[in-house]
Amino acid sequence: MSDYLVAAARWRRENRGAAKGSPSNLLMTAASRALSVLALADEAGLSRLRAAYDPAPTPATPTGGQPGASAGVPPAPPSPGTAPRR
Repeated sequence: MSDYLVAAARWRRENRGAAKGSPSNLLMTAASRALSVLALADEAGLSRLRAAYDPAPTPATPTGGQPGASAGVPPAPPSPGTAPRR
């Protein structure tokens, strides 16, 4: 059934001149709306599969960093006095 609706929704070029409210126009409009619903259902299914099988990584908790430092912020650079001399 969904293959038929997809084909009818893509039929738009052939019936572009169909009068509004005609059977051809009504079928094309209904099929286009059904195609939108199928696309939303497909997107929702993919999102659900990704959430189940490819979850987002959990942020690592700092184990010995500076107190109050955020997990997403890199550590501060060393002071200039600790660089080796040439």
